[in-house]
Amino acid sequence: MASYYSVDAILTDAQKVPCAFELDLPGLGFIDGNIKKGTQVNLPLWLGGYLAVQKFGEPILTTDLPPSLAPRVLNALKANPRTVDLRALASHFYELSARVLDLFDEDEIVDVLTMSFKARAAEIADHATHTQGALVEASGFLRGLDEMERQLFRAAHDSSRAVKAWLGESTKKKA
Repeated sequence: MASYYSVDAILTDAQKVPCAFELDLPGLGFIDGNIKKGTQVNLPLWLGGYLAVQKFGEPILTTDLPPSLAPRVLNALKANPRTVDLRALASHFYELSARVLDLFDEDEIVDVLTMSFKARAAEIADHATHTQGALVEASGFLRGLDEMERQLFRAAHDSSRAVKAWLGESTKKKA
């Protein structure tokens, strides 16, 4: 669970998810003053999730998977996860997916996301360990990474650079 003050958590919870009202709600509509049962709206994840998970009585609305987890996206991730531009789908793709999957019991989606993260992480590590010249070349690669993957890239790149510096220092001491 992310911190309450985490900017990434706030941005993730602000992502819109498709919702459908399950009740008539008189007096809560914007234009005509009423929300009818079956009305489709896009609400922020925090609000949609809260209204969909009611502990008492029937839920006010139901949520659906966001477009970033649509079947066409999942099929593309199954085919070749390295080619999917996750940032274009959602800047915090994996965090959004984890939050949405708290509301749904979708084992297949969890499997696809796990497989794609592993494949993408291997490529991220490969790009992160190259020299500075390759880093500039990898900038096109960086454009398609979501925020978690960018943090992983930075950590791997900084670690690789620190190990190279340490190895350089240890060889100087031996010589």
